[in-house]
Amino acid sequence: MPTAEGVDGSTGENFQVREPSGPALVLDSTDPAELALTASQAFFHASPLAVLASADDADARATAAATGAAVTAPVLLTDGGVSDTNLVAELDRLGAGTVVVVGDDEAVAEIGEATGDSDVVRFDPGALSAAAEAAASAGRGGTEKPDPKKVRLPTPDRLDEVDVDGLRAEIPDVADPELLQEILVAVDPKPGQEAAIGTALAAGAVPVEVPGGDIATSPETVSTVRTLKPLGVVGIGAGFGTADDLGWQVAVATSGRTLPGGMLRLFPGRYVSTSYVVPAGIADPAAHAAGVVEEAAANAEAFDGSPLVTVVASVRSGSAGEDGNHVDEQPLEAVTAAVGAIRDAGQLVLLDIAPGNQPMAAQLDALEPLLARPGVGVSVHPEFRLAGEGAQDGAVPVAELQAVVDRLARTATEQGLPQIMLEVHQSTAASIVDRADLDVPPQVAVVFTAAAPGEGLATADGVWADVAAGLPDRTYLGWSAPAHPSAVLPDEPLLGLVSAG
Repeated sequence: MPTAEGVDGSTGENFQVREPSGPALVLDSTDPAELALTASQAFFHASPLAVLASADDADARATAAATGAAVTAPVLLTDGGVSDTNLVAELDRLGAGTVVVVGDDEAVAEIGEATGDSDVVRFDPGALSAAAEAAASAGRGGTEKPDPKKVRLPTPDRLDEVDVDGLRAEIPDVADPELLQEILVAVDPKPGQEAAIGTALAAGAVPVEVPGGDIATSPETVSTVRTLKPLGVVGIGAGFGTADDLGWQVAVATSGRTLPGGMLRLFPGRYVSTSYVVPAGIADPAAHAAGVVEEAAANAEAFDGSPLVTVVASVRSGSAGEDGNHVDEQPLEAVTAAVGAIRDAGQLVLLDIAPGNQPMAAQLDALEPLLARPGVGVSVHPEFRLAGEGAQDGAVPVAELQAVVDRLARTATEQGLPQIMLEVHQSTAASIVDRADLDVPPQVAVVFTAAAPGEGLATADGVWADVAAGLPDRTYLGWSAPAHPSAVLPDEPLLGLVSAG
């Protein structure tokens, strides 16, 4: 693992910080002491100094975190999910000959054996810097009450300079340590995370506050990441998901291949779909598509959403055809030209693929050049599936839909794309067997569109109730009707997709 190092001018002990192994790392423990320990292990290879405080004392945690950031030392916590034995082992691994214990004499006595054989220096500044707190209060208008679920970043300026200078006189002097370069630490600060964040700041990581722990839904954060172009990112807190999830978000934010509005996720929001078939034999598909762009914009305005065009990529065939799949694929060149024109107009595209007797993912290979573009997704119709390859007429096992989801997620990750939409048309939830078992990764937004029946068939209300019930986690609802949808448009829950023609 790469390190940057300096040498302690007093003792000759090595001081080394770690870079994350890979483009992204997530420290997600919910136990403050365990989170602090993993942060120390993630950011520091060695340090002659460590800071220690009680996990049960919020003020001590905040002070210790700011202290670690001020004196370039990892921060550890006692009284949590980490035993004294493990804390001593971490101090030994670091080579920390000196431990700064935050608190009064009683606090030092209570920490006891957790310091091992290290020299103990007590640090009790009494309170975080009154000047820093006053400035923070003024920035909040002076009257706003702090959010108890959120904490301020434990930056060194929260300590009084006189207190810090006094502490530095008592501890080993790390001469000009080389800190991390171009490594971000993504945080949505919560109580209990202070020590881990302080350790990251001590190692030189640049903090980026991410509201809600989701880079993808904040255009401001996406812009910040793109500007900084980090070599690696560490997320502190379970809200950042897996390392792969965070790595995908950072890669897309850095590339600048975002969705309209600068975000990486499609929802929350509403999209209004306009259908488009590229006429056979047309000389200029791109020019012809200009008309549908105008229609889509008008439909979107009427239904208070963003325009989206569903471009037919394949249609059902009454015969098996040369490839035996009962599907006629549209010429890729014509579809490509139309998609390019629609995307150039800033509108999103769904490629509508007809089911035959092969798994729904089978047609994605041919469409890969289009799916590799940001803002291009897929629309499928499982209830028209013909029997074959493990499916019955009119229904598919959830594994077949999962294969489509996984394929789109892989494309998004490998191509550095923002979230890809997958629309699934259904007039009955039973057209996907075990639908609730679908596992949706963050790279894909799945919309189940309730396809209202024609006159004389089942009621639209019945279809809506059936399709809307028991949705898989992290999925959205859409509505499609044979007539203008305004008369029967459901109000609850808020629709993610409306078919307007």
